[in-house]
Amino acid sequence: AFRELLEKGYIHRDKKTIYWCVSCETALADAEVEYKDKNSPAIFVKFRLTDGAKFKLADFMPALSPASLIIWTTTPWTLPANMAAAVAEEELYAVLEDEQTREYYIVADKLADTFISETGIAAKRTGGTFKGGKLLGLEYEHCLRAHMPENLRFPRSVIATDFVEISTGSGIVHVAPGHGEEDFHAGKAHGLEIFCPVNEEGRFTKDAGSFEGLKVFEANEKVMDALKDGGLLISSKTIAHSYPHCWRCKTPVVFRATEQWFLKVDLHGLRDTLIREADKVAWLPKAGHERMTSMLKQRPDWCLSRQRYWGTPIPALYCKVCGSVQTGAGLLKSFEERVNACGSDFWFSEDAKKLLPEGYKCSCGGTQFRKEKDIMDVWLDSGVSWYAVLKDSHQSPVTSRQSSHPGLPAGSYPADLYLEGSDQHRGWFQTSLIPSVALNGRPPYKAVLTHGFVLDEVGRAMHKSSGNVVSPQEVTGKYGAEVLRLWVALSDYCEDIRISEKLLSGPIDTYRKIRNTVRYLLGSLNDFRPGAHRLGDAALLEPDRYMRHRLVELAAGVEMHYSAFEYRQAMRAVADFCILDLSAFYLDSLKDRLYTFSADSPERRSAQTVLYDILIAVLKMISPVLSFTAEEGWQTAKAEIDPALEESVFLSDFPRFPAAWLDAPLNEKWTRMMGLRERALKAIEEVRKAGSVGSSLEARVIFRTSGAEMKEFLSATLGLWPPFLIVSACALEFDPGAGEFDVTVERAEGGKCPRCWRWTTDIGADARYAEICGRCADALAKTVG
Repeated sequence: AFRELLEKGYIHRDKKTIYWCVSCETALADAEVEYKDKNSPAIFVKFRLTDGAKFKLADFMPALSPASLIIWTTTPWTLPANMAAAVAEEELYAVLEDEQTREYYIVADKLADTFISETGIAAKRTGGTFKGGKLLGLEYEHCLRAHMPENLRFPRSVIATDFVEISTGSGIVHVAPGHGEEDFHAGKAHGLEIFCPVNEEGRFTKDAGSFEGLKVFEANEKVMDALKDGGLLISSKTIAHSYPHCWRCKTPVVFRATEQWFLKVDLHGLRDTLIREADKVAWLPKAGHERMTSMLKQRPDWCLSRQRYWGTPIPALYCKVCGSVQTGAGLLKSFEERVNACGSDFWFSEDAKKLLPEGYKCSCGGTQFRKEKDIMDVWLDSGVSWYAVLKDSHQSPVTSRQSSHPGLPAGSYPADLYLEGSDQHRGWFQTSLIPSVALNGRPPYKAVLTHGFVLDEVGRAMHKSSGNVVSPQEVTGKYGAEVLRLWVALSDYCEDIRISEKLLSGPIDTYRKIRNTVRYLLGSLNDFRPGAHRLGDAALLEPDRYMRHRLVELAAGVEMHYSAFEYRQAMRAVADFCILDLSAFYLDSLKDRLYTFSADSPERRSAQTVLYDILIAVLKMISPVLSFTAEEGWQTAKAEIDPALEESVFLSDFPRFPAAWLDAPLNEKWTRMMGLRERALKAIEEVRKAGSVGSSLEARVIFRTSGAEMKEFLSATLGLWPPFLIVSACALEFDPGAGEFDVTVERAEGGKCPRCWRWTTDIGADARYAEICGRCADALAKTVG
């Protein structure tokens, strides 16, 4: 990947201002810094104008009086590297007169009053204002001139940049091209020296004059003392502000101009292509898209080199005569072959001469070379993981090739999904996108999913030192892996989520209900063999066809949720189906058919046909989350019910059903019945509480209505209601004085059948079975003769 990026011109070596960790002594990329609050000195400093500069402003102040540009900075240690002062060309500036010292100060007009109040100086405006453009080219003396080497004591000039803000400070910015990204670009644009008197340890070099040897952050006080001694420090205070820190050692970083390897993000329109290709990715949650594109718009070139002793070496050599980089394609390919054969350690152990073909010469004629000591950014290692993991499939059309990797499907590039924490928009997601688009013109992924982090029950980050860590092993050891997986699936993983014993109680209860449903379904199908007992669609009873309709709706919804990575909605839908549709309604209403009808009766086989479909579909639907439970249920079903099932639930297809199983009119009918059922159950419960009946099977329900349409509906469905309500009988009365749907509950007539527990008037009607009802007698006759 490095070679191909180099051949396309994206990778080059250059001197730029980049993040530098003085503790780790290495360059850092954007993805390797994190922002935290830091206390820093905030100072207002005088940049004294030269005599020639003051004469150019004679209309606004006396030419012979001391006059200064006022700058504000939170990094006093960068002042030795000052190369210019920047203004906003179109903004207005004002001249203030210090009433005590009779000095004149130039600040942005909008910030003049704030400057006076923050510094506490007694100053007044001298008159009119002028645009920043009038200051361009004016010279000033370096504020630390007396402390700098002789060759660096020359006057600096005023330039215009577009990064000067008129919201804080003075409206004039101190520019140090060696210590700031914006400063660097301004320096390049205006031909300034990229001056960086700081070494890799974060200490000033001899180019910093009297500050040589000081650590940069320790130098803040020394610099301010020098400014104070020179009468140039107007005021100072300590402020807390967001500042970049090294992601590894957590110490503040600096900007430092050094020679590094970079990937150009603007070459060949790459930045625009990255943004355009990011639009084609499914970002979950959707806010990830805006987060990524905003970062791509602002990101600098990618610094690829690191000053460390371990990692992937950068395969480059340097001519000792002319210093030119040796990175020819032939060289890099030979290095690749050696890495494939024996790893990359040879780069560190062998002399440069052994790495080159015999007789190799630089274009200048040089024959002595040195190896590059820097290693590649680890984010490049991980960022081209798609190149290795999905190797071959990104190099040729999907339709014309097969994967050379056993088990890897052809065309597996791009990946279906990348998922990581939300911090990876600036990390892995971005560092994978850049090389993939640069090399192949497309992202390495179709979708990107970001998740939050696990916190303790009160929302704190978990640390061993705080004693609030809940480890996955602790949860799985106590409750099993299924509960942990279900807890995650039922959480809004896009946000930070909390965990505790109390918060696990909900998933534990849900898991038990799903598992118990599966157990009940398996038990109810104990004597059912699909090949022998399954009924055709036309033979199914109406309640069973309705539940099959509900199953089709459920499977479609769950598949949609899974496809959108909405695991919470998928598992919630399955759980609700098990709890509300099955346990609270269907399974209860089936007990009569399953337990009291003859074993091979059409009514019982109708129920079992649909229960089998429900079992298999539910096992498939829960398998992505409750993997062990699904497989356990599947193996039991295969051993005891249907040997024709696939060897594993994970070798089966997701449930899909014939379109004819969806029955909108039937669904409308039963949805209406469900609503009426709630009212009827309420009436039954009131009678039970009053003691008029014991169980619901002791009840006879009478529907009364004054509506012709309701009468017709109830009359057509009257036979469905007893098992629907689990009562012994239902009746319908048309009563002009009744409401649209009134329910009366009374004790059922007759006696209780000891076999089915229904109250009927035909107990003993069959002399062979004198103690039971006629329906049970028929069932026994068919079963035992």
